Amino acid sequence: MRATAGDSSGAPPATTSKPFRGFSALSLRRHQVASLEPSSDGELHLLDLLHSRLAGSLQSLLPPPSAADSKQPSLILSLPFLHKLLDALLACESDFKSLLLLVLSRNPSLILRPPLDRAITDLLDRSVKTLDLCNAVSLALQSLHLWNGHAEIAVSALYRQCPPSAPRQISRARRALSKLLSTSAGLSTSSSSCCRMCRFCSAKRHLQTVTSGLTAPRCGDSASAVLLALAVHTITALLHFSLWVMVASFQCGSGELLPPPRPPSVSRNMPWAAALDRLHEHIVEEMKRERKEGGYVVFAGMLAETVALGRSGREVLEMAKNGDVTETAIMNLAIASQKLEEGLEPAERKMREVFHRLLICREEVLRCLSNGGNSSAT
Repeated sequence: MRATAGDSSGAPPATTSKPFRGFSALSLRRHQVASLEPSSDGELHLLDLLHSRLAGSLQSLLPPPSAADSKQPSLILSLPFLHKLLDALLACESDFKSLLLLVLSRNPSLILRPPLDRAITDLLDRSVKTLDLCNAVSLALQSLHLWNGHAEIAVSALYRQCPPSAPRQISRARRALSKLLSTSAGLSTSSSSCCRMCRFCSAKRHLQTVTSGLTAPRCGDSASAVLLALAVHTITALLHFSLWVMVASFQCGSGELLPPPRPPSVSRNMPWAAALDRLHEHIVEEMKRERKEGGYVVFAGMLAETVALGRSGREVLEMAKNGDVTETAIMNLAIASQKLEEGLEPAERKMREVFHRLLICREEVLRCLSNGGNSSAT
């Protein structure tokens, strides 16, 4: 993926932080009594900012209470939702990097001390898999352009009916809609499409390894090292959830769409943990409801725009089989197709920005690791 410069904009107001396994600002200060390298007020402030901004961002992603009372609640997983979630990830990355540079500016060798040493090593390993997943999601977004093309062909054919029941145009629309509903988000049987499908299926398996061994940091001989390890844990947990959402939004091959593994449960006392858990539960419930009410396999994943397009396409196809397609049904199909197409380009740009920023962040961590080794050797 070609990296493009960018930065996240805006962040929700800070919320009050809760302690994480006893590691509140007060407990960190108590830990400093036996610490050779106490953490500063600036470090504590940046950690609290990281946690509170993330809590606010995740809270803003939750649907309003009134949505639960709706007879036909809209799906939470949509392209605008993914855009906001990735903005939260970029803001978290920025806060994490600020804290990293501040802590290591005082003592570069701190990155080699427990519990930070293991946390950094795990983060570097997971970041490689994360970048691969970013590429896979970008390929999935590109495939949606191809998939949506079938709907555009059907709409074009039906709008050109003259007379309204022209069998040739209806037959053309039926062929296009049959392809729309029988392929998985544009991942057809062509060699390039098969490559994309394999890439995304492989990326889904990476999701298991991203969260494998994700544990809360333990005490160390430095409060600053513990503090930074908590920040590493936070961004790693958010990375996992973001990737979990991406995998839930798209489908890999045919067959029933199964819920991805639950996000790690090692962060229960973090200030952002409750919102994260509620988002996960809401998404899983949507998966169950869509399969139960829809009565069909969601080939293109749980993305709201693709679900709506599939539903409209199925409705028009049934009408076309009877040789009588209403203008309302054609209009609904056209609107669903246009909405998907308009959301794809911003989503692709955001994914490129995320890839670029995570790559730079990984390089920054590697540089800090190298500086820490040089500092301890002198």
